[in-house]
Amino acid sequence: MPHFSPAQRAYIRKHGKQHDLDPSEAVGELNIVPFLDIVVNIIMFLLATVAYILATVQIDSNAPPIAQAGRRPQPNQEQSTLNLTVTVGNDGIFVAGSGATMAPRCMGPAPLGTRSPTIPKRMLDVVREGQMRRMMTYDWAALTDCVARIKNEFPDETQVIVSADPVVEYEHLVAAMDALRNQGQRRLFGDVLISAGVR
Repeated sequence: MPHFSPAQRAYIRKHGKQHDLDPSEAVGELNIVPFLDIVVNIIMFLLATVAYILATVQIDSNAPPIAQAGRRPQPNQEQSTLNLTVTVGNDGIFVAGSGATMAPRCMGPAPLGTRSPTIPKRMLDVVREGQMRRMMTYDWAALTDCVARIKNEFPDETQVIVSADPVVEYEHLVAAMDALRNQGQRRLFGDVLISAGVR
């Protein structure tokens, strides 16, 4: 048996010791179980959040049907439907039908080439942050009165197409839809369709 010096024995003991490896180190793969736990929790949180948001912000509306190309009515052909369209613009509300745009204050059809809104914005005193301020706002009551008069002329019509200019806030579009549906207990135009704002 060979004789080793104390320094050689210490060297052999130090470098000859076997280290017990962790099972994940022995296989040579990453342990991804904690990562998967985090991902599953995030996915469940996102799904719960989306389901809650969709349940609370649904608005009952439909897209207008797409007309078939090449089938335009002749100018002298009588229109069978009203095709009531309400557009919320930056300067007021435009009400139009198959025949023409309504004149300001909903006083009959507007002359051709008229670009003024049917129901212009009005000045209103609003309290904000403890201060009284005057600001321009939409007159939703006047819109309801206007479409109620139209409903008297076309009692069988229930459909209205609502659109808005890109600068109009979403809350004004929703307010217009509410103003078109009912006048008190009277049902006006319950079938609300949303269209892109084109003017």
